[in-house]
Amino acid sequence: MFKFIGLFALAASYIIIPSVQSAEWSVTGMLNPMIMYDDNVLMAENETSSFHNSMSPTMTFSRQQDDNNASLSLGYTINRYTSLSYLNTQDSFIRFNSGYQTERSNWGLDASYVESSSRDNAATDTGDFTTESTVITETISPSYSYRLTERDTLSVNGSYTEETFSTTDFSASESISLNTGWTRQFTDRFNGGLNLSVTRFQSPGLRASNEDNYNLSSSINYDYSEIWNIDGNIGIRKLNSQQTGNLGVAETNSSPGLSWDINARRTSELDIINVGVSRAVTPSRTGDSNEVDTINFSWSSRITETVSTSLSSRYQHTASAINESSRKRENFNFSPAINWQVERNLGLNLAYNYRQQKESQLSTNVSSNSLSLTLNYNWDGLRASR
Repeated sequence: MFKFIGLFALAASYIIIPSVQSAEWSVTGMLNPMIMYDDNVLMAENETSSFHNSMSPTMTFSRQQDDNNASLSLGYTINRYTSLSYLNTQDSFIRFNSGYQTERSNWGLDASYVESSSRDNAATDTGDFTTESTVITETISPSYSYRLTERDTLSVNGSYTEETFSTTDFSASESISLNTGWTRQFTDRFNGGLNLSVTRFQSPGLRASNEDNYNLSSSINYDYSEIWNIDGNIGIRKLNSQQTGNLGVAETNSSPGLSWDINARRTSELDIINVGVSRAVTPSRTGDSNEVDTINFSWSSRITETVSTSLSSRYQHTASAINESSRKRENFNFSPAINWQVERNLGLNLAYNYRQQKESQLSTNVSSNSLSLTLNYNWDGLRASR
């Protein structure tokens, strides 16, 4: 089922191999059943409402030592719709995370196998909320960083991802990325650096696509005051694309541009406020690449020791990074919520969510309203040291 099953076997053996150092072992769990009512589940002009029940039971096995750690999480995501039973799913996932530290170096290795509905990422990718396709995503991500001096750090990390789909709505794809960076702590409040990334994306669908995305950026992190922090990166990017049409004719394009991701955060005793703007080029499951402009806002506040409230909103403009005449899409999301922490490991969350999607070329403007109640339960599990 999973081509990287050997890696997970190695990961599991790494967790249980005895070590001279004392280690803490743990088995924990999580359960977050949710019930939701949505008046337009498919985000279509002909609205279809439904109750939606979901649950993600998860077990996590972990091993922690002074200089290394590893964890393996396994679970299912179960979705049930009362009026749209054909959308019912039961998807499995496996995630492995590990790290090893020395005096100057940090090593990491993450891997995952995740089954999910393509509808889950429709707003940030294709805009298709009607699909019944299930996507299988397999990822391996090694990383390494080295502290040159007390102030300077070099890092390199890579990622390999494969996506396959249960229907022909989308094309299978694979991507390889490599990121390198240098960071310097200039003062106690300010650090910055340079980053270079290269991503290779391939999709062998009806419209075969090969894309290379190069990005050079500078990063900053500045504590303006005790409560304000600003971080982000600004850079230049270039996308080289080759797409083959139905007649076998290859079309080559090149698209230069700017990229950025800037965030401001205010943290006080009771409130946390985040504001962010970004522009990025991301591969799409349609075999193209999207240029996505995003504005984010979030606010959370503690009312009492056990009750808190939050508000989040997101505006996104999506267009093809290559074809300026392609369809453009706007998505808007607004969600207030209130959370009651009943016990240390038990909480209730009541949330309202408004979604809107506009496509000017198709003259469509659809929206939905939903209300959800989620029970968050974290099982402390079993712990042992040896």
